[in-house]
Amino acid sequence: MENQSFSQLYSELSLNPDLPTLAERCKLLTEILLDCTSLPQTQPVCRCLGAYLEEVKTGLTESMRDFQVVEFEDAEEPPRYKEWMLEDTETKCDYCRALNHVLLISHFDRDMLPHLTGLLHDIAHSMAADVITPCREKTVIHIIP
Repeated sequence: MENQSFSQLYSELSLNPDLPTLAERCKLLTEILLDCTSLPQTQPVCRCLGAYLEEVKTGLTESMRDFQVVEFEDAEEPPRYKEWMLEDTETKCDYCRALNHVLLISHFDRDMLPHLTGLLHDIAHSMAADVITPCREKTVIHIIP
């Protein structure tokens, strides 16, 4: 079963949460994974995390259209599109999806579990910081005395 079919199992995803909310859920799920000590414990969490990561990936792809870095060389020529502002964030999301997939389907040495979940945790937190921090900065209210 692919992660996309898992997303139908999680009612919160049917509410279409925004990207920062999805990123927060990914952080929380990776924190839960840190406490897992066996494959039977990790699999349900990884299935849920996989669904959320798929939604993050979709959200990043959609939002990236609005955040393309444009280079103007000459006023008469059309602008050249260089890269996406959140390209690193999308890469982190892909790394999280790959590590989650390994945890979900692979049989590995039990001693490696804390290292794999720790790495997934760190990358997910970095990805979430990319998404959440800019959104919080936009909503800061300045009160002038």
